[in-house]
Amino acid sequence: MNNQFEILIREKSDIKSRQWWKKEILKGLSYLSKILPKKTVNSSKKCSFTLLITDDKEIQNLNKEFRKKNKITDVLSFHLRKDLQVKNNYLGDIVISSNTAIKQAKEKKIPTESELILLFIHGYLHLLGYDHIKKKDAKIMFEFQNRIMKEFVY
Repeated sequence: MNNQFEILIREKSDIKSRQWWKKEILKGLSYLSKILPKKTVNSSKKCSFTLLITDDKEIQNLNKEFRKKNKITDVLSFHLRKDLQVKNNYLGDIVISSNTAIKQAKEKKIPTESELILLFIHGYLHLLGYDHIKKKDAKIMFEFQNRIMKEFVY
């Protein structure tokens, strides 16, 4: 995948450097291009996206404003309609709460890096149009997510 991306890390969320994120995102996109359907890979190849690493307060505000859910969440994805994604060469935005990622990693007893990558992959799959509302769609999305995560070892 030849995606271009911007990484924004809020001061309150100095969890990892942009260099770490860039390396891990490129690795994740490489794995995705090997397992996703060719049609999906081709349609997103030259599209860009933005990744924002923030804190619980900001992600809660975004969740409230855009999803009408006044609660903290771990990851949000804001994707454009497919026709606009292609026209604008822009997939959308992924927002990750570093606070929640750290908490969830501790609860799962896994490295924080693994949780951060899991949330990125989850958000990116949403940008590509995958969802987990219906059981059959969830099976597909989580199968891709799990296959990709097996490639990341920390």
